[in-house]
Amino acid sequence: MQGPGAQGGAAAVSLAVRLPSRLQSCESRVSFRPARPRGWTARRGNPSRPEMPLAEGLWAPLSRDGLRGRCLFLGLALAAHAGGDTAPAAPPDPAGVDAAVKKGVKWLRDEQDPAGGFGTGPGETALALLALRHSGVPAMDPACERAATRLARLLPDGTVYGAALGTLALLEQGGHPKEVERLVQDLVRGQCRNGQWTYAYRNTATKRGGDNSNTQLASLALAVARARRIAVPDETFARLDAFLVGSQNADGGFGYSYNQRCSSYASMTAGGAMMLALCGAKDRAEVKRAFAWLARDFDPANNRGAADAFGKGKGRRGNNFWKHYWLWSLERACGAAGVKDLEGRDWYALGARHLLDRQKEDGGWRDPEQPLQATCFALLFLNRATVRALTPAPVTTTPGGR
Repeated sequence: MQGPGAQGGAAAVSLAVRLPSRLQSCESRVSFRPARPRGWTARRGNPSRPEMPLAEGLWAPLSRDGLRGRCLFLGLALAAHAGGDTAPAAPPDPAGVDAAVKKGVKWLRDEQDPAGGFGTGPGETALALLALRHSGVPAMDPACERAATRLARLLPDGTVYGAALGTLALLEQGGHPKEVERLVQDLVRGQCRNGQWTYAYRNTATKRGGDNSNTQLASLALAVARARRIAVPDETFARLDAFLVGSQNADGGFGYSYNQRCSSYASMTAGGAMMLALCGAKDRAEVKRAFAWLARDFDPANNRGAADAFGKGKGRRGNNFWKHYWLWSLERACGAAGVKDLEGRDWYALGARHLLDRQKEDGGWRDPEQPLQATCFALLFLNRATVRALTPAPVTTTPGGR
């Protein structure tokens, strides 16, 4: 794997933190009841997948000027397809985003099982609870309370995904300090010798290294815990930072691990950018190089580089691999580093347009991930969850108290 020696061209990224106005009154949102039997009670095999609409009506009888205009439009469209959407993106309509979030929340509610869980284990239950809370569903809502109670019973489960997502979800839910502190301690103890994390944290401390998928969620959970005044040793982030600086590819990006799928691809590079920003100064050279990679040929619809990283052998993937996860990785990176745009392109506007155009009639998202995962990732992106999660909670005081 290439080291950090070659600097490459650093992109001009704008640094600013924006908290959307729609998040300022999250707790006031109403709850939504399931509209019809579906989800957990009606799940049978694979869900139906409606065909995607095809483009139509591009060509029609034209004058010479009209033909020139259509040719210009087609040229811009081909350029966008080849190298990402280069046209300035209009800000998404807040009402449209709110409507999409409400539909997504309604879909998630239908997926909760009678015991309060979601999906197949505590990791997916935590992910769903996190998405509900960041979508404005109050902590006292029965869906959130049941999910949190279920998590407290199932965790720890011995996995980094469970501990990291459980920490994030229970911190957002509130009211489970002992459970959160235990999960944080488990993550700290489970760090690999090289600064990464891998799947089973009970074994990671004895392993040489892990992967950047588990590592980005573990580091985010610890950073959010630290922002909420839970003790996390500085050494934990120092070891992670040393690994990131030493393993960043020459092109500025990141791969899956130090010893497999090492070439850069979008979701891992976004995770690397986020982790670098969490470990140190947001405007340092390594962070800029990672965002320069993300800005090149930026396309919210494609996890760029995934096909090359996985190769042509067993387990090969296309660039749409974990597409919704890639968008949440992008949101986490830009939220942690305070990045407003990528070389003049509004990453949020482009990503939100992509998600709103592809939301299913039932309110969920799917393909290539399973519907539960894809819907949670989409909601976390649309709600710009990371800025809120990393913003320290205000200190409340009472008369005569502290």
